[in-house]
Amino acid sequence: MFSAIFRHHVGYLTVCVLLGLVLGATAWALATKRGKPHGPWWFALAFTLTGVLGVTFMGGGAASRACVLNHQFGEPFHTTQGMWNLAMTVPVGAFAVLAVRRPLPVLLGVVALPLGIEFIQATVDGLGRVCDSSDAEMNILGGLLGFTVSAVFLTGRRTLAWQAGAKGTLISSAVLLLLVSGVARPMLSFTNVDGTSLVDADADQVKAAEAAVTEAFGDRYTVGELYEQPCGDSACTNIIFNLHSREPGHTKDFAYGSLSWPDKKHLTVHLEDSARPTVMGYPVADAAAPSSGKSAHQIATSFAEEKYPWASGATTNETSQVGEKAELGWMTNWRWTHDDILMPRMLDVQIDRAGHVSQLDVTLGPTRTRMPKSKVRGAEAKKAVVKAVEARLEANQNTGAEFRAEAVARQAIDQDGKWEPNWLVNVTWPQSEKSDDPPPVDVYHVNALTGRVYDSDGKLLPGT
Repeated sequence: MFSAIFRHHVGYLTVCVLLGLVLGATAWALATKRGKPHGPWWFALAFTLTGVLGVTFMGGGAASRACVLNHQFGEPFHTTQGMWNLAMTVPVGAFAVLAVRRPLPVLLGVVALPLGIEFIQATVDGLGRVCDSSDAEMNILGGLLGFTVSAVFLTGRRTLAWQAGAKGTLISSAVLLLLVSGVARPMLSFTNVDGTSLVDADADQVKAAEAAVTEAFGDRYTVGELYEQPCGDSACTNIIFNLHSREPGHTKDFAYGSLSWPDKKHLTVHLEDSARPTVMGYPVADAAAPSSGKSAHQIATSFAEEKYPWASGATTNETSQVGEKAELGWMTNWRWTHDDILMPRMLDVQIDRAGHVSQLDVTLGPTRTRMPKSKVRGAEAKKAVVKAVEARLEANQNTGAEFRAEAVARQAIDQDGKWEPNWLVNVTWPQSEKSDDPPPVDVYHVNALTGRVYDSDGKLLPGT
């Protein structure tokens, strides 16, 4: 993980180390000049503090003026980033006590430093990064841990001045509280979350994701950070990951994807998300830039024949343009049907204007399965979704919203370990006449046996 983070910033980190050495030597010299006996500890404090600030603001960009408040205080302890945030401030807290020998001012500094860092990340353009309470939490705990270790060590030697600086610390604490409440808070918007739900992927998950990527793209990309993420209210888990280019000069370029876990049956990869082809697109052998849907179809078919030869048995195989003028290329879909019901096996390959694969979606469900006969008709499914959506809008006090519902097909969906037919019902939200964007569509599904309605996230809607 650390090699993926730091490999693009070797020069920057070298400068940070040299600057840390210079500032550390300066701090030592000033301490000696003023007759303070702890010059080496001042050197260590200045050096580590420079390192913490350098790493924290590395790769900064535009400021968001927003912060995330994570209510799951234990979550950072289960992530590599959280433990790294804790570890890197331990020496700061430890060296600060050893250098200053006044615990109360150091204690205030240990708390104020991470809060100041997060504030700067949220408000200063050029230094902007994600402002997250979990980062501040772990930085503070790391500083307190280092503080405690050094304080216990020095207390035994009776070299700490516990009461020194008490008045100044009290005044500074009051000023800090006033700044936080009166200045910082009005400048920021806050998002409250009950955990990001991300934990580091284990060895088996890493192996599965790498195998899926290799099957799809060979050794074209390296797999970067991997995390396990629950599917919200649904009983499933996804492994989410980054892909990095191996092309010389393009190692900073990246893409992202996900793999369902533990079944490993659904792979989604987004290599490109814009109309402009990039180095992240996967080149198909002997493929030229397509000029039409037909030529894009041939490229997608060539890719499927090489990587997923089972796609040749699909019931239907269609290609459609992505974007009003195919500015995003063309999407080719392979589908299987049985008794007019869509089966869970699916393959989607998007080809960009350069003839490269830009997006991939693979679902490894069965191509045929026996299911009970449907009891709910399409019109009834549509009516049930309309009723459920209207109830949700009323609960949100948004009864004036307009939408259209249409039952488009039946699909086999795994529910409670059994494949059952479900109506897919598209709910379209019309845009204003001035908007050129296509109207957003939510896909609900209705169990064709029970009539129960599920939203686009697979969550059962109450009262259905």
